[in-house]
Amino acid sequence: MDLPQILSDTFSPPLKVLPGMRVGDRAVHPKSESIRRRKTAVTVNSLMEALEPLPQQAVLLGRCADGLPFLMALGDPELGAILISCEQGHGKTHHLQSLVDSALQTHSPRQLQVAVLTLNPTEWTRLTGRAAVRNYLQGVAAWYDPQAVALIASLTELAESRREGRQRGPDVLLALDDLPALQDLPWEAQVNLRWLLEYGAQSGIWVVATVNAAEVVDFRYWIETFRTRILGRVGDEAAAEVLALNETEAMKNLSPGEFRAWTGAEWVGYTLPLLGEVRTREG
Repeated sequence: MDLPQILSDTFSPPLKVLPGMRVGDRAVHPKSESIRRRKTAVTVNSLMEALEPLPQQAVLLGRCADGLPFLMALGDPELGAILISCEQGHGKTHHLQSLVDSALQTHSPRQLQVAVLTLNPTEWTRLTGRAAVRNYLQGVAAWYDPQAVALIASLTELAESRREGRQRGPDVLLALDDLPALQDLPWEAQVNLRWLLEYGAQSGIWVVATVNAAEVVDFRYWIETFRTRILGRVGDEAAAEVLALNETEAMKNLSPGEFRAWTGAEWVGYTLPLLGEVRTREG
């Protein structure tokens, strides 16, 4: 399988973006220069504040070496399912959380709903504990909870209805932390989830999953469904070959919190921001 041609470009202001994003002529927020030069910790909110106006239907990946936000646009089915992978302790769950945080700022609840499956629901209480965020949530469930099976079935039914033109409504961002936990799901739920990974983006169901790099070699059947790859440090050559396909050296020396995303021509590097306070588009 070849990785998709995901083009990046430079606009004014120079925001690096993946396809589907149309920035156009936009005034630079006065804070953007301070973000460029900032030496202290950068948060999701400080990077989003540097954008004026705030882009719609986009999610934040991180901060590029030039200090500018690196955005990925949802809306292009060619993105398919999105994989975040790195070694243990290098930030895959943090990356998933920051991506979700930014999505809440660029979408209203009428545009996007969020569902999370995780082995550690306590890591996501920052979402469930805020009233404004609950308007976005379809659920935060543990993989081993029966609610996980029901959620997967519900989203599969929704995607099939949309393919048949029977139902629209908000897009759904399905965040799957520790994807290998799916192996303990009932067989039907695994079949449904595999279908969502392959075809969900065509129906506005955007699946973003994390996988520990140490598990990918024995997880090829599932890894191959991801058309968009975001990678942190991967020191094992066999794992890097499965994940990167065309490049293995670029991932060996990344520090915790450093990631690279494939643009179709090159791997673009960036660092993760801190999470900060959860904000939403509607307050």
